[in-house]
Amino acid sequence: MPKVTEEYRTARRHEIAQAALRCFARNGFAATSMADIIAESGLSAGAIYGHFTSKDELMELTASEILDARFLEVAEARAQQPLPTPGEIVRLLVTGLMTHIVDIQLLVQVWGQVPINPRLKQMSSEIGARIRAMFVGYLTDWHAQTAPGKQTLRLDEAHALAERQAPVYMGLVQGYVTQTVLFDGFDGEGYLDAVESMSLAG
Repeated sequence: MPKVTEEYRTARRHEIAQAALRCFARNGFAATSMADIIAESGLSAGAIYGHFTSKDELMELTASEILDARFLEVAEARAQQPLPTPGEIVRLLVTGLMTHIVDIQLLVQVWGQVPINPRLKQMSSEIGARIRAMFVGYLTDWHAQTAPGKQTLRLDEAHALAERQAPVYMGLVQGYVTQTVLFDGFDGEGYLDAVESMSLAG
């Protein structure tokens, strides 16, 4: 019997996760069953359950893939000179989410399940901690850099300010997502322009 490589397993897991996302987008997260995902993927039940035991686990993989891609984008942005502004980082994250996720309303659907689903709540807390750490790292760099007309802070001062501001920038990303889903006529571009003009990180 041919040996299954890790690359094959990773590709198959990604294939299944994409099928799950299509189901979630079409039927909603709560209404989607593993049977729906099996039918959508075209694979056998054994093939699916050989990789995932539940749709929650599928959502965890998908969230991890999306998050890792955003982390890479921010890491690349932090290597740029001059350093992108906080507003530009918010735009980068929002653009990545809108491009990566089949239907952005999935995020709001999953958020709605968090209070009643312990596994999703744990996943959400872990993801939140990682995103907060990402913002703290970036904002520390931003506040510590020397720029014309910008007050230079010691590294400990920059870090302390970044710790306070990180949840605000997380909220700006979440605000974009929720308003996109909830409000007809939401001006996403205007929102991002406003974020870039704000002086939260001045």
